[in-house]
Amino acid sequence: MSVSLFKAFVQGMTDYIVKHNANYALIETNLNYLLGMVTGQAGGDISVPPGLKEVFDRKGLIGIGSYGFNAGSLTGPSYNLTVAAGAYWSGATGNFRSKATPTSISMSGQATGTYYVYLDASGNPVVGISALADTVWQFAWNSSTHVVSAKALYAGVSILFGGDDYADQLTSAARNKSFTKVADRLEAIEQLLAEMSGFYAEDPDNHAGLDFSYLAGKVRNDSVIYDTVAGHVTLADDDTNYVEVDPADGVVSANGTGFTSGQIALFQVVTASGAIANVTDVRTWALAGTGGGGGGGHTQNTDLGTTSPAFTLNNDATGAPTQDCKLEVERGNETNVAIKWNETENKWQYTNDGANWYDLGDITVALGAQELTKYVPVDDPQEVWTETNRGASIDWEDLDLSSFISAMQGCSAVVLRVFFWDSAPGPGVNVQFRKKDAPALPTLAYSAWKDEYDPRTLIVGVDDDLLCQFFANASGVDTANLRVFLLGYFEKVIGVGTQDRTFTPLPITVAASGNAAVNQTSFINRGLVHYLKVAETGGALTGTYNIEIYAKDTFLAADLVYKATSIDPAVDYEDWMPFWVHDDDKTQELHLKLINNDASHQGVFSVTLRVEQFA
Repeated sequence: MSVSLFKAFVQGMTDYIVKHNANYALIETNLNYLLGMVTGQAGGDISVPPGLKEVFDRKGLIGIGSYGFNAGSLTGPSYNLTVAAGAYWSGATGNFRSKATPTSISMSGQATGTYYVYLDASGNPVVGISALADTVWQFAWNSSTHVVSAKALYAGVSILFGGDDYADQLTSAARNKSFTKVADRLEAIEQLLAEMSGFYAEDPDNHAGLDFSYLAGKVRNDSVIYDTVAGHVTLADDDTNYVEVDPADGVVSANGTGFTSGQIALFQVVTASGAIANVTDVRTWALAGTGGGGGGGHTQNTDLGTTSPAFTLNNDATGAPTQDCKLEVERGNETNVAIKWNETENKWQYTNDGANWYDLGDITVALGAQELTKYVPVDDPQEVWTETNRGASIDWEDLDLSSFISAMQGCSAVVLRVFFWDSAPGPGVNVQFRKKDAPALPTLAYSAWKDEYDPRTLIVGVDDDLLCQFFANASGVDTANLRVFLLGYFEKVIGVGTQDRTFTPLPITVAASGNAAVNQTSFINRGLVHYLKVAETGGALTGTYNIEIYAKDTFLAADLVYKATSIDPAVDYEDWMPFWVHDDDKTQELHLKLINNDASHQGVFSVTLRVEQFA
């Protein structure tokens, strides 16, 4: 800046006074310009230097927090809206406004509607129902709830960098590094964060009372990426709230206890008097960008192994152990199987059906490597077939013995007493027996002939359905007669000895005044129960309940093997008296029925049986 005055005064000049006044006017103009720069006075173009116009080439608030205020609930009786100090440049009109201290504006008595914050000539913020010159904000006011919401910059107003903003962006405290160029600082940020810098960021302009708003984000759980849309969570008042995102589904939640293991921490938020008081950003990009199910970066189908000699499950556990740990196999449409460490019982276990767990090292499916047989005589032999006055067979005929034999694990053969006679006996007149659908014709050893006073005792094989077959060779039409008696049978015995098992099926839910009849798989076919325990683990049952065990899945009274009634759910039911159980269906199922006598509440029950399993 320079000032050029007229100095070539000479004797005899007639316009001396005019030139002298012009010099004073020029000096006065430039002094006023400088005073305006020094004092920062509001006003017109004279107080704003050209350099400032170049920096602030558009309308906006100078500084991120300039003339700012918080949305949310206002406190009575005045319901003051506190507007921060700030500075403002109007752009084309050339007005510069500023205020060095905050301003309190009462919303008491104002009707519900949209309001505007504008600046007067002295830089003071004023609230009105219409947008005037130098309007910077607009917001919604609810006179019933006294809530300020929908806060937004007025059309055409931007946030312009202030001196503090420039200083802050040139310093990286986290990396202990300062920059001399804004471009260098921005490039460093881009290299570190890329697009993740805005993931799950706080959205303070949309906070409302105890509703904490956040921006959209992405989180990866192994090979699956979940997109989270912008939203909000409602916080507990007068408390420290922990906002976190679940990497398993991208859901954001908040609690008042602490950050949850397996979740990704976002913010720690302190609330007071129905409003958000303090926010601490605790986002960790290593997790937010690569959260492997809370596991810290495992990449499915990429991590093929580890150089470490051990792989540790539940790696962040401290103190006394409480959690079970397992390795599971995904089987699509079939039930998953797994092995696990049972922390309660201090042992390794496995499951083949996803429901029942067996100790590693137990021999559960085979009690022995042998299949034995034992002969079961019939004390009072029954007649199982009678025919008189018949002719020769056209084809092999079935003899069904299933209603006469009880063999839990099967039968290999039967002992038959056969009477056969014919009106004209001879070498070719006889009745032959065989196992159903046996590939070859039987020898004479499987035959009976002559007359009723010369019976034969035959040992004949049977199939899994306890069927054998016979073929009658008569001398003519209506000449032969046949009577067959069952003397005994050979029962299969799989394995040897007995084995103790503890069986705990899945919890059973029983509706009020209802019953649940369930067929729990992977039990046993027969055994002796030495201990039974039933405990209510859920629901709100206050009445009594019954327990019944059956031998068949039809749950008929004729098949009842155990029953206890009017059990108090407040105390675990335990029975130490041994009783026999068996599954007549031979499917290794426990046929269990629980009956709820409470008309108002459902119950959830766990059942434990300790059984001596027989072969």
